Amino acid sequence: MIWKKPFSSAHSLLLALLLAANVFADPYSTNWTALKYLPSPKVNGPPCHISNNTFGWNTIKLADGSLYTASKRPIVITTEGWDSYFLNAYVAQYLLEVMGYQTYVAQTGGGYSIGPEFYVNAIDLFLEAWPEDTANYEQLTQVDRVAVDMGAAGYSGVIGLYVPTPLVEKYPAFGLDFWRFLLNPEARALFPASGSTPPYLVDGKPQCDGDPKQCVNGYYTPAQCKVPGAKCIELWAYDPAYSPSNFQRIIDSLGLMVTIKFIGWSADKAMTAALNAGQNVFVYNWAPTAFVAANNITRVLFPATDHQQYVNLAKDRANAYVTTDVPTIIIHKLATQKFLTDFPELQSFANKYQILDAHMNQMLKSTVEKNLNYSQAACQWIQENEDIWSPWIPTPPKSVVSCGIGQGRYLSGFVYSCIGCPSGTYNWNPQNTDECLPCPDKLSCPGGSVVLVTNGIWMPSQDFHQGIVAPEPYVCPMFTTCCHNGTCPAGTCSPLFKGITCTDCSEPDHYLWNAQCNKCSPAGGASFYLILFGAFLGAVLLLYLPFEEAPTVEILFFYFQVTYYIFQDQPDGVLTIPGLSTFLAIASLNIDGMVADCTLPIKGVAKMNFRFFLPLLIQVYIILIYFGMRFMNASGLLSGELAGKFTPYYMKGQSSTLICFRAAIVVLTFIIMPLIDASLILLQCVDILGKHVLVSAPEVECFSSEHAPAAALAIIILIVFLGFVPLLIAYILKKLHKGGNIKYEEDGITNIERLFQCLYIVFKPEMYYMMPITMLEKGVTSILFTMLVRLNEMVRINVYIIFLGFLCATRIYWQPYHNALEAYLNREISLGILVMIAFRQYTDHYGVTNASLAQVGVIVFLPVVFHLIRWFRSNVEKHQDKIASVLASANITTTKTSSHSIKSQNGSTNSLSSKTNSMQKKRNSIEKIVPQRIVRTTSMLDREKKTACSQPPGLAVNTPANQASSGIALSKVTEKDQ
Repeated sequence: MIWKKPFSSAHSLLLALLLAANVFADPYSTNWTALKYLPSPKVNGPPCHISNNTFGWNTIKLADGSLYTASKRPIVITTEGWDSYFLNAYVAQYLLEVMGYQTYVAQTGGGYSIGPEFYVNAIDLFLEAWPEDTANYEQLTQVDRVAVDMGAAGYSGVIGLYVPTPLVEKYPAFGLDFWRFLLNPEARALFPASGSTPPYLVDGKPQCDGDPKQCVNGYYTPAQCKVPGAKCIELWAYDPAYSPSNFQRIIDSLGLMVTIKFIGWSADKAMTAALNAGQNVFVYNWAPTAFVAANNITRVLFPATDHQQYVNLAKDRANAYVTTDVPTIIIHKLATQKFLTDFPELQSFANKYQILDAHMNQMLKSTVEKNLNYSQAACQWIQENEDIWSPWIPTPPKSVVSCGIGQGRYLSGFVYSCIGCPSGTYNWNPQNTDECLPCPDKLSCPGGSVVLVTNGIWMPSQDFHQGIVAPEPYVCPMFTTCCHNGTCPAGTCSPLFKGITCTDCSEPDHYLWNAQCNKCSPAGGASFYLILFGAFLGAVLLLYLPFEEAPTVEILFFYFQVTYYIFQDQPDGVLTIPGLSTFLAIASLNIDGMVADCTLPIKGVAKMNFRFFLPLLIQVYIILIYFGMRFMNASGLLSGELAGKFTPYYMKGQSSTLICFRAAIVVLTFIIMPLIDASLILLQCVDILGKHVLVSAPEVECFSSEHAPAAALAIIILIVFLGFVPLLIAYILKKLHKGGNIKYEEDGITNIERLFQCLYIVFKPEMYYMMPITMLEKGVTSILFTMLVRLNEMVRINVYIIFLGFLCATRIYWQPYHNALEAYLNREISLGILVMIAFRQYTDHYGVTNASLAQVGVIVFLPVVFHLIRWFRSNVEKHQDKIASVLASANITTTKTSSHSIKSQNGSTNSLSSKTNSMQKKRNSIEKIVPQRIVRTTSMLDREKKTACSQPPGLAVNTPANQASSGIALSKVTEKDQ
């Protein structure tokens, strides 16, 4: 209430905490004096009998047979020393006892200020808090949060000035219920004049003195009443601490001819006696009180409250300008955190508990008219008004058998109750017998029955009538086609997409390519024809590839394909870089990832089959070129001389069979992973909405008539490339090794042996068997990345790290390649793969940034850059003689065309010879610097012209050194050669 003294200092709070350090072990042992309560504060009312207690709380038993509510500690209720608070506390006591709880009503004492008891949890309920007067109310409830506001108490605090109601009714023309009557001398004459009643003294002294702005010698006299002859009237009040300076400033600001006489705590008795004697007294009071409720008085209205005036009054009580009515005070209920923890079942009761003004006035009036004490008045009201307070009593907890959708079955004390699922959990079971389930991975559960999908996830719409009791989330085949805005409702796709897992385009004439919907013509898009041409160009380039560079091609394709696997399912990751994603898709022979338009108007199984197209197309082109060359050779359309014009020097003397077979072997090394990947995707099935469908084409049922042929093709490809081909190559190599035909010699081998050399010559002699192993290595890698992508992220990442860590470790420390350049490259791509894994883990944890994307974009090409540098340096060293010869020839030509003398020419010749010798010495010195192994292994290009792999049957290209005439001779394959 406004007249309370606020809890004023942190020092006194600390003192109270120290003195009450042992509270709440038991309210009977609490140091109440330290908290400014009465030394023996318990003022419980006697039992109040309720004739028909059918609420059931007082009979609930625990498992051991003891009563649930009676076995709990007492609930401590504060009361202060005035009418309404006593009644409020006793009503709460009796209602809690109806429920079977023990109570302890504790009364405050002199010097009390609200606050310390909340910090030490000494009480449970504080049922009449006047926030406008409690200086530390916000500190308790909002800053320190030791008190919890349980809502309004029901009745309000109204402070004002009152006049006898009979007087108001007798003189209606004066309007005695409105403040302006105080400006009318005739109306004022109805009330006692200032000084006409005896002063109030305490021990011979006035109630207050010494402050001209508040009280002097027991009175407040405004300036207008100090004028001689002024006719002012008396206002009877309690103490200047009640509504401090409030009405003094109203009297000053409105110029009212009123003085205030302060009577003290016995003012209500003096006021009641005067009213009973029929005196026309003008008094200060407030509601709810027994005085206002029992006496026939009327409150005088002032202009509507201006809250800014009262803000100013709080700042300057001596000089503030106040002309409006006192604000109505909303009284609140407070609870301690300890109460909410120990009695969670009573939180509803504390919230609903509200005694309205009419009910409080009814009890207050009974204390006067029926001469009831506070506990008797409270008990009588409870006995007569069960229909009012019974809704406050919560339904007693009962063990529920099951709970509905959005609720969990939780054990609360001794019974199971249905509680709404908190954030992070859900329940879709209409007859749930357990607690709410934790939110599944990759979903978001704000609470209740709501389950949202996160980025890249699709889930069927929630229809509880179909009996679905658990979410069915599915990883979208393409991340950007599904939810892409944090969280989305079930069934959501990105704009332009629709269908199960968002694998179809909204527009009927659009087709999904590279995660985009594009309009497609019946003849296909430009990308289709670019693929046809690009595959042919790639096949031609592979035919011209020096076989010593074949391991480089195999290693780099493996590196880029694994990199593509690592980042392909990362949201907003590396593959969002347009150029890099296209390059990696090309290296992975993934048409769907490299095109920018609609390649062909196909979808579903047909589009999945199309993934085989590019890898097989390159191999088909090589076969067609081979047979085309054989046909033109046989028909005379291609002569050796004509073929020689298109043949580089390092292919002189090599047959078309060797060239094409070698290119086919190279292609085989990098199409395995794309073919295995395409096959596995065709066999990946999942159950969606009760159907077993393809993951990438959920509109197609697995192994249906539409899917069965494609599935058979996929199985055949898996068997061929993971079984038949590696086993065949391994068998051939084993037979060759057993027969002593693994030969690295340059001469004395048959044409068939020359072809077989292409299966092992790039490897070291002791590791001739590596080709089938590398094929299986690629197959297993593809299987892991394709099959594990839909498993738990933690499991998937750990398997990736273990497998790739082992794979990279073997490639770093176990070098099978004959050429040292490939050995270096093999190590570097292994380190690169490990770095890519680390980047993936880092960006998954800390998020993808532009800086991290730029770093990956650079690092991914570092092995290529380092290899090119070493390759260039190695070839410069290897071809020093030829470079020196070319430079020498240029010098000789220049010398011959000059106009120097023969002597000068001889001098130049000697100089040239000297330079040549100098170059030879430098070359020898470089060979000493470069390790002997590198110089030896990097000279394969010179040996290729002479090795057994240089003369297989077919269209042979011979150098002038091998034939009498220039050009290329066509050699026939004899039966002996075959």
